[in-house]
Amino acid sequence: PLSISDHHFPPYLALATGLGLLILLWGADGRTQEVPESTLVIPDSAAAPDTLPRFRVTEPTQSIADEMTLREIMKRCVVGEKTKLAGHNNMTYNATFRIIVSWKKKKEVQDEVYLVYEDESGVEKRVQLAKDTKKYKLEDGEWALQEDEEEDGQVRVEMEASDRGAELSRLPFFLENQEDYDFELMERTLEGDHVIFQIGFKPRSDFKPLPSGIVYVDTNEFRIIHEEFWFDENPMPLVLKDISRISRHWMELPGGQWVVSRVFGEMTLQGSWTGVIPQRVQFAAFINDYRFDQGYDERKFGPYEGK
Repeated sequence: PLSISDHHFPPYLALATGLGLLILLWGADGRTQEVPESTLVIPDSAAAPDTLPRFRVTEPTQSIADEMTLREIMKRCVVGEKTKLAGHNNMTYNATFRIIVSWKKKKEVQDEVYLVYEDESGVEKRVQLAKDTKKYKLEDGEWALQEDEEEDGQVRVEMEASDRGAELSRLPFFLENQEDYDFELMERTLEGDHVIFQIGFKPRSDFKPLPSGIVYVDTNEFRIIHEEFWFDENPMPLVLKDISRISRHWMELPGGQWVVSRVFGEMTLQGSWTGVIPQRVQFAAFINDYRFDQGYDERKFGPYEGK
């Protein structure tokens, strides 16, 4: 069965190496029925050049749940994650990436839209559908859109698609490598008729640059519906000044299945005092129009190169 869990972000150039850390978030496990196509709209960067949407967990109602050992919860989570996409052999979807690169008085907003194919053999193919880049300058306290501005020698953060295969069979990193983490059942809550477990984890070793995090588990099927990650210890201190909390969120499809819908992250870089290196990089991915078992379309993706 196809189990999608570590989608790869496009590689980035120059000092955007830090964005590779977001790879650990990209786990779009989900089994589903075909979803009707919808119109894909790139976020309006001109209207809100400094805005990335945020996911916020609403304040739930406390519930009383049957006692369950943490070990049993983690076992059930592994089973639940493996069944998110059971029975499907391939899928296509639309992915919109936005990256906001900020200097002290300048800003770039880059949007790219891709049609993506993946299958159970590990093949991944991306076709770019649209690309848009806007540049802004801070003028009188407001960000003003710049038209056809010449290059100024500042470091750019570019997005680029690749044809490398995705690792479709992997579990989320904290479930696949449970021996590296300490887990804690932090809270049991009730949202509608669903009991939600809030589970925290942190690395056991102080010498491995691993993230800590909180995950929200829907106990109906023991599937993870939301994750938040951060680093207590900077994994790349020569490049990164700080990594803000990174999040990944699933949506429920009409058939009751869960797929990744969006990912957000933010980091600040070292060396921004030079005026060449950006101060901050923000990243967002929006995923929609999942379609399953439609096969590989060479008219859209070119010749198939299986593994």
